[in-house]
Amino acid sequence: ESTKLIPVRDGRAVFNDKLSFPVRPMIGVIGVAPAGESVPCGTPGDHGGNMDTIGIREGAILRLPVFVKGAYLGLGDLHAAMGDGEVSVTGLEVFGEVDLDLSLEKGASLPCPLLHDGDEVSFLASAETVDGAIHASTGYMHDFLLAKTSLNADEALMLMSLCGHARISQIVDPLKTARFAMPVSVLAKFGVVVE
Repeated sequence: ESTKLIPVRDGRAVFNDKLSFPVRPMIGVIGVAPAGESVPCGTPGDHGGNMDTIGIREGAILRLPVFVKGAYLGLGDLHAAMGDGEVSVTGLEVFGEVDLDLSLEKGASLPCPLLHDGDEVSFLASAETVDGAIHASTGYMHDFLLAKTSLNADEALMLMSLCGHARISQIVDPLKTARFAMPVSVLAKFGVVVE
C-alpha cells in the first residue's frame, strides 16, 4: 500500500511533472437510512450510500427512495476526481463543503436511486456482483421506460441496447454499484422528462 498526495492548483490535479488534469468534484457517499437493519455508511444499496458514482456532482439531481420517517440523509467521501470503478479503493479524496437543495416528493415510488446529471438519467443499483448490479440497474430502466412511454417490452430493450449505457460505478465495496444510463435527449423524444 502507498499514499500519494496530489495537489490541486487552479482547478487542476497535479499528478506529477508530466500530468495534470481538471478536477471533477463529486460526492462518494450520499444516502438515507435503509429499510430494516442499519448498515455502515460504506455500504451502498437501494438507500444510496457509498455508490461512488461520478455523475453525483454539482448541478446533478439525485432522487432517493425514503424508507423511514425523517429519511436521515447523510453524505461525505468527497472527491476532487475519480474514474468509473474507483479501482484502487479511493479517488482524489478532499475536504469540502456541499450545498444541497432538498425536497420531499410525497407519493413518489422509486426502487433505487435515480440520477439526472444533466446529460443522462441513470438508475443506480448495488449487488454482491457487478453482473448482479448491472442486471438490476438495467431492469429498473426497462421498467421505467415501460411505465413512462408507449414502447412495448421488446422496443424498450432495443432502445436501451442502441442508445443506453451500462456503466460500473464502483467495485471496491462489499456490494458493487452499477448504473444504467439513457441520454436525456433520447428520453425527451418519447416525452419523458426527469427533474
